[in-house]
Amino acid sequence: MPGAVNWHLAPASMALSGTALSRICIQLKDEAGNGGRSVADLVTHVTNDPLVLWAWAPGAQREPAPGTAATFAALIRAWADTGAQCPAP
Repeated sequence: MPGAVNWHLAPASMALSGTALSRICIQLKDEAGNGGRSVADLVTHVTNDPLVLWAWAPGAQREPAPGTAATFAALIRAWADTGAQCPAP
């Protein structure tokens, strides 16, 4: 499948569709399943990783992710800066 360098499907265990926001938050913060990233590392990852940024410039007439990469990064940064709290289940 063409895409960004090292493009690959995420494992099924990382599926988000139909998942409660509280579970997504817990999953994001779980270093055992997120590539060993701290919350600060997650901010860097979503801000700089070419594979993440590809979602907003997928090329080949693919529909980009909604919003902008900058807005997404700002939201993740704000979440991290305010304690990275997860909503109640």
